[in-house]
Amino acid sequence: MRWRLRASRSRPALTVNFDVFDTAATELGFTLDDAQRRAGAALATDRNLYLWGPVGRGKSWLMATYFAALPTDRKVRVHFHEFFRDLHLAIRRHRNDLAAALDDLLGGVDVVCFDEFHVHDPADGKFIARLLPALLDRDIRIILTSNYPPHTLLPNPLFHTDFVPTIELIEQALTVVTVDGPADYRTISGHEAGFAAGWWITPAEVDLPGLREPAPDEHRTLDPAGHPIHVLRAIDGCLWLDFADLCEKTTAPADYLALAGDFPRWTIGNIPDLRTAGREPAQRFANVVEVLYDRDVTTVFVAATPLDALAGDALMPVDIDRVLSRLGQLRRIEPARTPGQNRR
Repeated sequence: MRWRLRASRSRPALTVNFDVFDTAATELGFTLDDAQRRAGAALATDRNLYLWGPVGRGKSWLMATYFAALPTDRKVRVHFHEFFRDLHLAIRRHRNDLAAALDDLLGGVDVVCFDEFHVHDPADGKFIARLLPALLDRDIRIILTSNYPPHTLLPNPLFHTDFVPTIELIEQALTVVTVDGPADYRTISGHEAGFAAGWWITPAEVDLPGLREPAPDEHRTLDPAGHPIHVLRAIDGCLWLDFADLCEKTTAPADYLALAGDFPRWTIGNIPDLRTAGREPAQRFANVVEVLYDRDVTTVFVAATPLDALAGDALMPVDIDRVLSRLGQLRRIEPARTPGQNRR
């Protein structure tokens, strides 16, 4: 994300009219469910909020609608772990001065909206325990979306107890709103553009229009964020990578964010069965999907395993339900039916 300091000297109103949510839903052809209406009513106030619920229930859409309607430019909306990346860089620039780093990123901002807040890593938990009080001390409105209720953050029993004071601070300082409506709206996709216009296909199906496998002379090495990454093609906004180069090497979300900023169309080939790929490569793949979805990158995934086979498997990475929900928006080639086969 490109951070900009805001120049306005007066604090604007941080509220919106609830009608903006009804209007936006109507324009998209659906009606707000009860949980979305409760969340919209909370967003229409000026309280700090923690919106959580299952995947696909509209949390990010509600936040985006609020953000777009908010009558000020003194606002920032960012994926929480993208903010993490930028904050760590700013802290290094300011010799471990957290307040100065926050001034760099949020100076002049009245509202900050964080998408996809989660805490799985103990080191992240320690840093968030330091960060959250510093954020709350600033004169800004904070809104978080998450798939987890606060009391389940950092679930590892070896570290959870140490994180409980931070959980209690979240519950005291932010109004917790559950967004748990009956429908996963990500399953309702027209596949017109962006991430939802991508494909999940098998190697035998690599015959989509315009999908030509790279030649050896197209291979090159990129250095998007300090890590060299071998790619099979990188030209005219199109990037083709192999799963092994992207996820089996030591890569990080900072690399994926940088590549997504330069290449709006991706192909990831040779994706193995994620259930046997290993914990770290599978988790890196999940992180890649998060970035591609968040940046709305049109992606073709060439995978050994049908997407439906991955659901509910205990060997899959953390947050797999959210990742599968996002991948579920992709187009897939339906298998040919045999004569007389019942249609559903």
